[in-house]
Amino acid sequence: GWRRSGKCQPMLHFSGAEDLRQRVVLATLARRQIRITGIRAEAVAGAEEGAVGLSDAEASFLRLVEKVVDGCEIAINETGTELRYRPGILVGGAGLVHDCGKARGVGYFVEPLLALAPFAKRDLQITFRGLTNHAHDVGVDVLRSASLPLLKRFGIEGEMALQVVRRGAPPSGVGEVVLKLPAVRTLHPLHLTDPGRVKRVRGLAYGSRVSP
Repeated sequence: GWRRSGKCQPMLHFSGAEDLRQRVVLATLARRQIRITGIRAEAVAGAEEGAVGLSDAEASFLRLVEKVVDGCEIAINETGTELRYRPGILVGGAGLVHDCGKARGVGYFVEPLLALAPFAKRDLQITFRGLTNHAHDVGVDVLRSASLPLLKRFGIEGEMALQVVRRGAPPSGVGEVVLKLPAVRTLHPLHLTDPGRVKRVRGLAYGSRVSP
């Protein structure tokens, strides 16, 4: 099985805003300190005025990391163009709540936790509030019907669920989603060599503020 190294390594340096979530997730799992500079150091043409540095969604993601990683240190400069992150202990926990805002969908915040939660000290249960579907992010229904079953095939046992309590549609919907993921000691290798046969094709439709 795969095990996470517990030794903290020297700081790594990255530049730019690309793959910020992935960098923070991998830094947490590998116990590596990272420094990211040049985060939208210049306004992009066509972007909102003042769109320099970390976006609202990225700042919210970092607040989420602080809720599940105990003792981590996050330092951001005044312009938001430089980030220093020192990981702590990935603890998980129950009864957590996170407000996702309106900039990105709930899926933007669920995805990184799918990689982090199995390695936490305790099982994770967290409630997200925000947009359940967004044009730029994977919908909660895809995560529930495709990502979670795939995650189970790595040998993860225990209660694993993504429950849509209430849907929230753009631009100002306030949905609610509960994510439950168990902590594990190791993951088993997964070999997907046989694609199998397509037995059925299913879809899901939902509406908001539509008369019955």
